[in-house]
Amino acid sequence: MQTFIRPMRVADLKEVGKLENGIFSDPWPEDAFEEYLDQLDGIGWVATDQCRIIGYACCGLDSNQCHVTNLAVASDCRRKSVAKRLMDCILTLARERECELVYLEVRISNEAARRFYETLGFETVDRRIRYYEHPVEDALIMVRRPDSGRSGR
Repeated sequence: MQTFIRPMRVADLKEVGKLENGIFSDPWPEDAFEEYLDQLDGIGWVATDQCRIIGYACCGLDSNQCHVTNLAVASDCRRKSVAKRLMDCILTLARERECELVYLEVRISNEAARRFYETLGFETVDRRIRYYEHPVEDALIMVRRPDSGRSGR
């Protein structure tokens, strides 16, 4: 499978929204992704296999920090380095913008995602109680420096 990564566009929002609804129990509404369309403080990317969007990633920039707000890959495309390539886009942007750290929240029960982030050099630093609503669940806050040298490749 050949995968292409490119900036998210308005024309992608419907397909990104469908993927979001199929993956998450507490999905973002389609219009929530609009703020990540090539903005200075919010950036989004999509991964495609030439026929469809198979993944996406979004991050927000705030002073010297990069917040990974969303990362998802279609279930039939997982374990094919799609998420790593999307995260590489975020980490590259964080380095270019001279961010001191990159952080994200992950469901405490999502062991696969937690292991993935750990392979990229993220460490758990805190817990947000009842962060997720459907179902109600705590989130772990994971961080790493964008220049830590571990890309997970």
